[in-house]
Amino acid sequence: MKSITDLWINNKDMILGKSVQQIIAFCAEGKLADGNAASLEFRGFLRCVTSEMLAAYAMECLEKKFDDSGFALQDVVNEIGARIGFSVENGLYRGKSNSIGFDGIWKTQDGYALVAEVKTTDAYRINLDTICAYRDELAEQKKISAGQTSVLIIVGRQDTGDLEAQIRGSRHAWDVRLVSVDSLIKLMHLRLSLDDAQTMQ
Repeated sequence: MKSITDLWINNKDMILGKSVQQIIAFCAEGKLADGNAASLEFRGFLRCVTSEMLAAYAMECLEKKFDDSGFALQDVVNEIGARIGFSVENGLYRGKSNSIGFDGIWKTQDGYALVAEVKTTDAYRINLDTICAYRDELAEQKKISAGQTSVLIIVGRQDTGDLEAQIRGSRHAWDVRLVSVDSLIKLMHLRLSLDDAQTMQ
């Protein structure tokens, strides 16, 4: 059976207009899970599509809840990070014992790292201690440099006032950055429109 990427390369019309949920259903087992073939196939497909499609998929994951919408958003956001110019390592969909539960590691060419945490909403308080502990564990395992890293929380909503206040009032205020999915998409489009390396940096 052809992969979703093969279908995209050979028959784009068959894929255009399909929802994220339909696309995932085409991938291997039809359900995203850590380390399974569907997740690998879905991520491979995202690497091939246009930035406009990535933006549309991100908005769909936020506006239309379905079984794998949070997992799909995580993969889409990680791919947006790659389009901006980061070297991206995908994390886990679900935390599990003896594993670090980060959503992604985004590295710059000069070695600075962002430990990405993707949230569909900021309606609930986020445990900053837990997220920052992921960063510390990654540093202990030498996957990132302790002195060259921050946590980046990426949220679905543009109105992030409550979360900003939570971060400012915490002991992690200097280590945590915050961006909305919409702002990240704008940054991706800006990055792709630039030719000057210094400006891109």
